[in-house]
Amino acid sequence: MAILDKRGLSGIVKLFLDMVFIGGILIILSLPFSLKWAFNTYIFHGENYTFALVLLYITGVMCLIILYEMKRIFKALNQRNPFIMENVKSLKVISIMCYAISACYVVKTIFYISFLTVIIAMVFIIAGLFCTILSEVFRQAVIVKEENDLTIWKT
Repeated sequence: MAILDKRGLSGIVKLFLDMVFIGGILIILSLPFSLKWAFNTYIFHGENYTFALVLLYITGVMCLIILYEMKRIFKALNQRNPFIMENVKSLKVISIMCYAISACYVVKTIFYISFLTVIIAMVFIIAGLFCTILSEVFRQAVIVKEENDLTIWKT
């Protein structure tokens, strides 16, 4: 099985990302109803419904942006063209979204602290750092690729 191909592993991951993206849109659209149900069904130690709804809308939209950028990256991977500036830009957008999501959950810990919230904030900080570094690696690879493409090889 090929790794970088529409029928390979990257194609399967792209299809999975498409499904998760659609599911994410449906979840965001259902938030007022599903969150109200969750608040009525489970005990949320004094958390405010409106605060939780706004937090989940904001971070949910940022997660959709991350998924969209990942779909763009995997589209390029499926075309066997990973080292392009568009992927560098996508990785930078993903890192910014990760930092913003982390910041949202740090703010949440000020008002409603929970162990899971701290873990979510830390995971997104690490993901943001990883994407920042990976975007720089991809940027340097693009430069090397462009220089290589301009080189005339004698045979």
